[in-house]
Amino acid sequence: MRSKARISSHPIHPMLVMFPFGLWVASFVFDILGRASGNANLFSAGFYTLLGGCIGALLAAVPGVIDLFSVVPPDSSARQRGYIHGAMNVIALLLFAFIAWRRGSAQTVPDNLSLLLSFIGIGGICISGWLGGTLVYRNQIGIDRRYANAKSVLEREIAEHNQPLANVGEIGLGQMMLAKVGAKGERVAIGKCADGIHAVQDRCTHRGGPLSDGALIDCKVQCPWHGSQFDITTGRVVAGPAERKIEVVEIEERKGEIYLAPKRPDVKKAA
Repeated sequence: MRSKARISSHPIHPMLVMFPFGLWVASFVFDILGRASGNANLFSAGFYTLLGGCIGALLAAVPGVIDLFSVVPPDSSARQRGYIHGAMNVIALLLFAFIAWRRGSAQTVPDNLSLLLSFIGIGGICISGWLGGTLVYRNQIGIDRRYANAKSVLEREIAEHNQPLANVGEIGLGQMMLAKVGAKGERVAIGKCADGIHAVQDRCTHRGGPLSDGALIDCKVQCPWHGSQFDITTGRVVAGPAERKIEVVEIEERKGEIYLAPKRPDVKKAA
């Protein structure tokens, strides 16, 4: 799930999060040392690093929000984790901004309440950082995945079902592609195996992982999050932890282009 907010292939959000974390921790350390030594310069350093951390948090939030809503699959455990991660960061920013407002200036000696709130805020961003690490290392958000025969990452967006999803020739053997369809962004994973091109819902039935980002071998796609495997021709579970099959999406080929097959009307049996 390659980051949308990136420089070359490097996500921007992880580059920027070190600034609020480092500056807020430094502010707390400066204030503690200042209280212990009575050095007014340390109070000034603590105040300015506190402000710098708030500015850094605002800058880091922008690419974070972009990746949360454009990369993290909806209705997944990672999206819920991302909401908690983002909410904790917002609370931390408001907390440290309140501390800066309460102090008022670089000459103010931080009182016990300010130090306590700073300590609580640092604890909060440590937990948030843990969640952020889980999003990267377990859910692979922002990871530019590479494996044999994967070729380039393919992704398409179409406004209507009657528009082509892809050209037959651009999908290589063993390659997966993500198609987002309609205003709601319905996600369809398309893969090419030895017997042709198939499509399934792009949502693992275990925790909502993106199958379009998984490895496809012998018509079996493996979810990149927890390793569940599915047969893309039938949707059946080949290996767990998933227990329910995935939905197969009907497609058809017209003049070398892949389209979603028209939905068949429901036919009710006569009583």
